[in-house]
Amino acid sequence: MKYTNKLAVRIVEMIEQDLCSISEICKSFKISRKTFYEWKKAKPEFGEAVEEAVEHREEVMIASARIGLKQLLEGYVQKKEKITYVPDKNNPVEDVEKCRVVEKKFCPPSIRAIKYVLDREERKKDKDQLQASARRPLVIEVQDEETKRQLMILQENGFRPGGSLDPEVVAAVDRKMEEERTNGHRSEAYVKVKSEELKVENEQEQVMKQMPVAQSSATLKERPLRYRNLLRGY
Repeated sequence: MKYTNKLAVRIVEMIEQDLCSISEICKSFKISRKTFYEWKKAKPEFGEAVEEAVEHREEVMIASARIGLKQLLEGYVQKKEKITYVPDKNNPVEDVEKCRVVEKKFCPPSIRAIKYVLDREERKKDKDQLQASARRPLVIEVQDEETKRQLMILQENGFRPGGSLDPEVVAAVDRKMEEERTNGHRSEAYVKVKSEELKVENEQEQVMKQMPVAQSSATLKERPLRYRNLLRGY
């Protein structure tokens, strides 16, 4: 069958109304699925119309699903009509309505629908929390200089093991750490460790000031080497 605008409109209408599948539509118009997709590709206006019809169909389906779900969550009234017909006295061929009985029944909320909505909301919260955690930067607080050095080696080596055995990686990390010391730019964790050590050192000095002179001198000689090195660096 040859492509025409009239045929294209009819196809689009059937797609939008969700009356048949693509295969059924093609069969009803005696065209193949291959021909349908060739038209869709070769005729931009037809392709756009098909996409719009599919999009509109999906929107209608979603709206209907939401209405149905709302009824299940809130409960709804089901109406049932019973109509009785009798032959028309004036025209026996026709029937006329004799009586109409309307029955109304309230359907309570569906427990399954409520559970579905609550479970969906819970999954959404878990997903949002996971995404928020993924957006937060990873912060590692180290307790000493050597731990920081090992972490920098791991990072320099692309987070692969064996970086401490690579002289180039180790040298690059040592250069970075030396630059930090030279420029006075230390990591937050490094400053935190040093601050704690200085605090301990100050407390020890306060204690020594309250001791006799001889005892204070002895204590100074016994002071750990790492504290004396620390004081030289500051």
